[in-house]
Amino acid sequence: MKINHIFLGICLAFSYLAYCQDAPVDSYQNSLQKVIDSDISKSVKKESLFLLGEYLVQRDPDKAELIAKDLEANYIENDSNEIRRNNYIFAASHRWHGDYKTALDFYRDINSFSKKRNDSIDIAKSAHFIGTISMFLGNNVESQNMLLEAASIYDKIGSAKQKARINNTLAGFYLNVDQLEKGKQQYLKALKQFEVLQDSSGLASVNANLGMLYTDLGEYDKAEYHLMKQKEYNVVFPTLREMGFHHDFLGLLRQEQNRLDEAYEEHLRALKIRENLSSTYNLCESKIHMGEILIKLKRYDEAIDQLNDVFSFEEHESLNQEQRAYDLLAEAYEKKGDYKSALNNFKAYKTMTDSIYTKESIEIIAEKDARYNQQKKDAKIALLNKEKEISQTKLSRSRSIMIISLIGLGLLAIAALALLKMNRKIKSKNETISKALKDRELLLHETHHRVKNNLQMISSLLNLQSKYVKDDNVLEVLQNGRNRVQSMAILHKNLYVGEDLNMVNIQHYFEGLVDSILNSYNKTENDIDLRIDAEKVTMDVESVIPLGLIVNELVTNSLKHAFPKDIKTKPEITLKMSEREDFYTLKVADNGVGIQNDIIENGNKESFGQRLIKSLSKKLKASISITNDNGTSVSFELPK
Repeated sequence: MKINHIFLGICLAFSYLAYCQDAPVDSYQNSLQKVIDSDISKSVKKESLFLLGEYLVQRDPDKAELIAKDLEANYIENDSNEIRRNNYIFAASHRWHGDYKTALDFYRDINSFSKKRNDSIDIAKSAHFIGTISMFLGNNVESQNMLLEAASIYDKIGSAKQKARINNTLAGFYLNVDQLEKGKQQYLKALKQFEVLQDSSGLASVNANLGMLYTDLGEYDKAEYHLMKQKEYNVVFPTLREMGFHHDFLGLLRQEQNRLDEAYEEHLRALKIRENLSSTYNLCESKIHMGEILIKLKRYDEAIDQLNDVFSFEEHESLNQEQRAYDLLAEAYEKKGDYKSALNNFKAYKTMTDSIYTKESIEIIAEKDARYNQQKKDAKIALLNKEKEISQTKLSRSRSIMIISLIGLGLLAIAALALLKMNRKIKSKNETISKALKDRELLLHETHHRVKNNLQMISSLLNLQSKYVKDDNVLEVLQNGRNRVQSMAILHKNLYVGEDLNMVNIQHYFEGLVDSILNSYNKTENDIDLRIDAEKVTMDVESVIPLGLIVNELVTNSLKHAFPKDIKTKPEITLKMSEREDFYTLKVADNGVGIQNDIIENGNKESFGQRLIKSLSKKLKASISITNDNGTSVSFELPK
């Protein structure tokens, strides 16, 4: 699941941008309707229509659009401000229908008009909508341009609520480009701002987004806490749309907790809600997540039907959604045994991914982000300099300042200028270094991502090839090769989703590696009792690659040779790794029939896998010991 599902949290942040009234739905709507239906002046009726249209855009988009058409035809003449206000209603009604392309055209017209009028707040407001919709459609560069433009204006003249909203949306953008830590800090910042404002709708939005983020980070207790907080705040504004988000997000958390039946029920509730709402974008999100859970439940035909539906909605045509749908379709077809369809969908997924996350777009995003941060720093420095000028002016006008004080101030001014010049040089160097480090980090993330994808493709090709091999020996060689490639792919996946690009968490790596090996032999944890103990052990990338291959060979040997069909005890495999001051110890053991003593003592009948283990151990400068005691136990001691 991981980062693509975090992107769903941005949708809830977007819903918070909608205009809301504090009065209950019936009383407020009915009171406006009574004014409109009464015999009253045209100007009052026009204002009431505007208020009702703005109120209904996310509750009843169809009716809101009819009101906007009525205003356009019968009430608005040549007043450009009223045209702009009415365009907001048109844009929002299309947005809630999921017709993002039409909504985007309206918002761009509003933004262009606001720039001609130098209306800064309206420039920021429309830019915020454009940036969010562009993010949905997969245009990350335009999204960043618009969001940073809005943030820059709000930093200067925006209200506290506007600053909190843009921080919430920017957090979603950073997650969308795999900057997890930055996104988390931005969400926590927005959470504090909404808490100060006591804004229930904003708190519901940011808690939902934090729930999704912590789900992807594997911190399930925190994820549960924030999703339940979202539900509490939604009581204040209990629409079906918000409940749809809640059930969908909770379903994703249950998937990660491996509570699959509960996850299916939550996603089904969300899907049924969204089938009766206007937004096709949110409906497609539910279909993607239904496809994902149905694959895990091995209901592949149902999953394929749900995922193919994603391509049938032309209103928004989200590249991000199509990318995720292709990825899941490839998985569903592969597990179903239709390898040709699996490969075609995997190629489509690769093409879509490369079109969204190009090297050029990543570099542009990093540069724009650095420029925005620099502008904020420069603004603070300019403010401090202005305050200093005012202070010096007041001091110069004071008659009580003595000559010695003036001399002292002059010397202090000289010292301050010298320090300022020195500070600017240091700051310039630091900024250059900081930008270089950020660029390097982005490129490393992208490199690990692409390496993982390429290794995954090799693994898939080997798997496909194995379907056409009749010779059992050749089939075994292909399977072993696929497992070795997969062990390296899992390593690179752990690197690009983690915060440290050089160190690997061994516990997480071993869990993913062993799970992949079991899948390749059609085994589950119900068939074999697995025990993995490597908590708090981290190692550098160069050491983990041969270590992973060693573990792959040993676990594969146990599955192939240690447990004959007539064995009475339940198969058990144990991996334990610990760290000492000067060395690591690794132990891989099983409770099978044991290795033949002549292989241990004389190296007779040594296989390729055994020679590979010896070669890799020699590279790691590790010592090996093998024992037969209620099964086979292989221990390694690796110097640091």
